[in-house]
Amino acid sequence: MTSSMLHGGPLRIWSALTDPDHRRAWSPLVFLDNPCQLGETECTFAIQGITRPIRTPARVDQFDKPRAFAWSCGIPYLFTLEERYELAGDDGGTRLTHSCTLGGALSLPFAAMMLRRLRSLMIEADDRLATYLRWRVGQPARGINRQRVPSRYRRKAR
Repeated sequence: MTSSMLHGGPLRIWSALTDPDHRRAWSPLVFLDNPCQLGETECTFAIQGITRPIRTPARVDQFDKPRAFAWSCGIPYLFTLEERYELAGDDGGTRLTHSCTLGGALSLPFAAMMLRRLRSLMIEADDRLATYLRWRVGQPARGINRQRVPSRYRRKAR
């Protein structure tokens, strides 16, 4: 489990966690096809050293906007992975608690070697998310019909 304080309100962070375009931007290690609703979906694992991404069925288990988001994949009772994000805070900042849990009969033999690697991958994903959120906050807000003024019409600053 990791816990970090992020810049921005829970809704901003919720969007980064659940909106497919935002997820693609900070490139989590697992990309869910449809993270926006409870139920069945598929996921893609991006693992270093493997040229082809690994795809598997997944399930969004909890979708409690903007407090908790959890998904899982694997073979029930044999080997499962659950990733959970919990958010608490206000517009001044949000505490993100991120956890991954292994379950099933095969998780016990693999747990010792996988848990350390899972923790480092969680920290890496949290860092990517925090970097993305800092970048996103630093971007100027765009107006709906704002047009760029050609340079020949701009006045030079004196």
